[in-house]
Amino acid sequence: MGTPSKALLCLHGTGSSGSIFRLQLAKIRLALKDEFDFIFMDAPYPAPPGPGVLPVFASAAPFHGWFGGSGATVEGRLETINASVSAAVEQWQARSSTKIVGLLAFSEGALVASLLLWQQQLGLLPWLPPMRFAALICCFLPDEASAYMAAHSGGGTTICVPTLHLHGRRDFCLARARKLAKEHCDPGAAVILEFEGGHQVPNRNEDCREAINHIKRLT
Repeated sequence: MGTPSKALLCLHGTGSSGSIFRLQLAKIRLALKDEFDFIFMDAPYPAPPGPGVLPVFASAAPFHGWFGGSGATVEGRLETINASVSAAVEQWQARSSTKIVGLLAFSEGALVASLLLWQQQLGLLPWLPPMRFAALICCFLPDEASAYMAAHSGGGTTICVPTLHLHGRRDFCLARARKLAKEHCDPGAAVILEFEGGHQVPNRNEDCREAINHIKRLT
């Protein structure tokens, strides 16, 4: 049994939590436990249960979301998100020497991961360790996020670090996940895998195995 030399920051979907995401990633974590530590955190805003959370995780409240109510500006929400992620990174660094090298994220958390990568490229997040890659599961990319990136991106809106995109073929936001990969990720550094399922973390053994193999290649 090896000792992990790297860590992944894991960002859950809306209306969920770090503890729920830990369970959803059980197969992937087990396969990568000798290579990575997995860092889980809760999003900064309270939220109702998100897609796929009920009834399985009904007893796992409270639930959290990344972007809060509709009244806040994009800038304000992003500031709150950055502060919460920065605090999680700082807490990890205070107790572990294992370096954070990538992001593993689902749904709205995958949107947050994408925005973190984009901001890092612009030199806006000095507290975030250099990200080598990100695995993005069923990303929910609203038009508002694309417009914000275009309006605030002197360096462009293309994420250049390697990305792995996991898309459920029956996902209700499949078109939005595909849009992220097509319009905001370097085509030479993006890998797209589709799996049988909806808006969920891959669970079938063959789907998990393929995702795990690609994550290993990215590192």
